Amino acid sequence: MAILLRTELVNGFEQYCLRYMRLLHTKENTIKMIEVTNQNFNEIYPHLEHAMKNASFIAIDGEFTGIEVANVKNSLFDSIHERYEKNRSSIQPYIVIQFGISVFQRVPDENVYTAEVFNFFLLPRSISLKSRQFLWQVSALEFLTLYGFDFNKLAYQGISYLNQDDEAILRQQLQENTLFNSVEQSISYVEEEDFKDKVIQINEWLNNAKNETDSFKIDSPTPTLQYYMHKELRRYFSNIWTYSGNNVITVIKVPSESRKILEQEEGSILDKVLLESYIGFSKVFKLLVTLQKPVIVHNGFLDFMFIHQQFYKSLPQKYNEFKNNIHKLFPIIYDTKFLSFELREILKTEEKWKVNTLGGLVHHFTEKHGKNVPLGSPVIKLTSQTDSDKIDDIISPKKYHTAGWDAYFTGYIFIRISHLFATKRYEESLTSKQFTHTELMNSVKRYTNCVNIVRGSTSYMTFDGPEPKSTRPKWLYVKTLATKPITALQIAEKMSKFGAVDVKQYTPKRALVAVANHGSARDILLHFKQNKELYVVPYSSIRHSRSVQLLLWSSIIVSGGIFAWVFHAKLHRSS
Repeated sequence: MAILLRTELVNGFEQYCLRYMRLLHTKENTIKMIEVTNQNFNEIYPHLEHAMKNASFIAIDGEFTGIEVANVKNSLFDSIHERYEKNRSSIQPYIVIQFGISVFQRVPDENVYTAEVFNFFLLPRSISLKSRQFLWQVSALEFLTLYGFDFNKLAYQGISYLNQDDEAILRQQLQENTLFNSVEQSISYVEEEDFKDKVIQINEWLNNAKNETDSFKIDSPTPTLQYYMHKELRRYFSNIWTYSGNNVITVIKVPSESRKILEQEEGSILDKVLLESYIGFSKVFKLLVTLQKPVIVHNGFLDFMFIHQQFYKSLPQKYNEFKNNIHKLFPIIYDTKFLSFELREILKTEEKWKVNTLGGLVHHFTEKHGKNVPLGSPVIKLTSQTDSDKIDDIISPKKYHTAGWDAYFTGYIFIRISHLFATKRYEESLTSKQFTHTELMNSVKRYTNCVNIVRGSTSYMTFDGPEPKSTRPKWLYVKTLATKPITALQIAEKMSKFGAVDVKQYTPKRALVAVANHGSARDILLHFKQNKELYVVPYSSIRHSRSVQLLLWSSIIVSGGIFAWVFHAKLHRSS
């Protein structure tokens, strides 16, 4: 019976997800998404570069192998520094496996934005003298499976990337001419034996080749193996030259004079090609940093931590250093999650959305009342300017929940929200006004570099200034009136019906409770005002903190001792 019930729940959830994705599969929202792998990366990059250089703003999103570890949970007690430290320790074993970029460009003299969507499959490659490894959280694996993630494409066609530290290691090996030795050590026994067989075959081919137009081809699936084969074949044979293409090495016969010329002209190309194959997607990251375009995210705190870790440097121990680094990399950031909270405060009841998850906002602006609210809001046209024969056009609904999809709708929501902010500056009769791109960006300028924080002591962080003061209600002090001790779980069970709460216990009979909003805090205080089991009042450090009380009593004792000594001294002098 339990198994049957669980199966029904799972199937019900899957059906809900499929129905939700079908809602998005309308003519207006059909997505032409360019999937980028190591097979077409070099072909797509020039177009991507051109699109990003001409962008009005760029929306991004990532999919990860995990985001948390056991027994580490977000808490309303967390300061931003504590949250960063928690996240840092949690995400270090995980990696980015898919990265979405959606490029939005305002059409001159039109109330139109064009958008292109790029979805990158990412997988780091092994580096000589360094063991690269990562973990995969089971729940993340299940989630990606539910939405049709292509694990084979990731494994076989994932694009490599390096952060600055790993790139520096490879560049140093190039300068010291030790890279080949490192690569040679990474070649497996099977690969080495297979190479020996190829040397014998090439030797036979050279003896039987009738003219110099003949060629010998060798399959070589990895850049490191290609590099090794190129170097060794050119060392073994003085009358050949090698070329690469589509994971195949082509061997041709050349005269000795031509060989010398080729060595002078192309001798260093192998090292550069190998390095570029390792850098891979980091080239896109560097372009994004160089362009300094506005970057749009949805609930992007973790996204920026992963970006820092995977493409820039290892995460620093101190939050302020991380914050400063991200601001240097991306000086203009907007978070649609944070913007949605701010906008909701000034909307009429009928204009508000029920939930501000990415899916909830998309549903509001494409299917519900929000679809008709932003009169005069810009038209958003999905385009694909590359040669369709060289890319994959993704239109199937099962492909929607990807990093590319998330990036596109993050940018889509940003335009809709910016337009609503702009209309609130005008009278009701002007709510159909069309705004320029500059006017839309100015409407949200005050929220630049503010990024949402999930379930923390503050609701957001700022990358370019001091941290905001908490707007959460004061902690609640809870003491059991019974003789038996009470646990944090028992307190949470009693209070969670009033809203989100977190409990921090510091004695068997006493605890602190952090509450998400002031309405919930008022309801809890009112409910437990005459309660015979629990004593609940707003927390006061003077009244309820033992350390503060001990400090105060120590001060009183010291002050009393000084007063007694002074009084005694005066009496002694007067006598």
